[in-house]
Amino acid sequence: MKVAIVGCGNISRRHAEAYANTGRTELVGAADIDLGKAEEFVAKYGGRAYPSVAELLATEEPALVSVATPPGSHAELAIEILAAGKSVLLEKPPVLSLAELDAVVRAEAASEGSVSVVFQHRHGSAGLRAADLLGRGALGRPLVAVCETLWYRPVSYFDPEWRGTWVGEGGGPTLGHGIHQIDLLLHLLGPWRTIDATAVRLDRPVEFEDVSLASVVFESGAVATVINSLLSPRELSRIRIDTTGGTLEVNHVYGYSDKDWTFHPAPDAAKAATLGLDPGVRKAPSDAVASDDPWTASAGEDVPSNHEAQLTQLVDDLLSGRPHSTTLASTRPTMEFVTALYASSITATKLHRTDLTPNHPFYQALNGSTPEPGLKNSFLT
Repeated sequence: MKVAIVGCGNISRRHAEAYANTGRTELVGAADIDLGKAEEFVAKYGGRAYPSVAELLATEEPALVSVATPPGSHAELAIEILAAGKSVLLEKPPVLSLAELDAVVRAEAASEGSVSVVFQHRHGSAGLRAADLLGRGALGRPLVAVCETLWYRPVSYFDPEWRGTWVGEGGGPTLGHGIHQIDLLLHLLGPWRTIDATAVRLDRPVEFEDVSLASVVFESGAVATVINSLLSPRELSRIRIDTTGGTLEVNHVYGYSDKDWTFHPAPDAAKAATLGLDPGVRKAPSDAVASDDPWTASAGEDVPSNHEAQLTQLVDDLLSGRPHSTTLASTRPTMEFVTALYASSITATKLHRTDLTPNHPFYQALNGSTPEPGLKNSFLT
């Protein structure tokens, strides 16, 4: 299958390498507004260099085009590629607003091509197992969850002109970084109902937040806390889900393997009866994990949650004529979640998912289309 890549920055390498490792693609071209970057890119990965997607599409016939440009250009490029009848793979975040998402949805409906979104954490073997087991109740009913993206980005990270701005980047760690963990959390727990959030700008020279926190209620009745940070020197990505059957947890940075996941079954009645009997007495945590629980029993081949895992599946799907699972429709709840988190924090109100209609002020932009959204701000004071 012929593929192409638009945007030759850092993340584009992951796309090129993942495509090559499938053994079933040919990279026919790469485009970048800096033609020199595109020329360097194709010298390493193959194909021809182009200064624009329009020139690439006019010359080549890729079946699939990866869009790996800054987020502010994703929607426009996706619509242009779809108009040429080609399929699109959008890097995260797929778009900067629900309005942009719906514009791409309309373009997809009128095109022979399709749109997929890079949310690779859905495609690691452990993530697939977790979704399956939780979905059919094999691990118990989810009750409480914690979702953390605690990362670190120095001030120099924001040196590129498009970074740190609502127009170029669309938002802070909620949209650009924590969205991976948020997407996986929603993939595991299902539809959310309400969000009550706070976003603050504490230390980085940006227009949006560098930390956000949210309290979430799901349609199932489960509750969760979500925190996203770019100020955390010891980086960690974590999801913990406590169910009636035990605790499922993953701890990693940027990508997990099976070994990063654990499941601790709920204690039996005898053990539970001893908990809390010695207040103030520290006890060593038990690391014992049952070998006959549904999680352990479901183990198979370890597939890490990287670009290769998702792009391998995407190429399989397209060559076989199957729809890819990570569609615009399946990722809409994630964009709605991010939108609601910003809306809740800026307006200081609790947001219901059903509030996010096209008439809502945050439907058009994550800052509510206000030049100075009311983020709490101690950086400039």
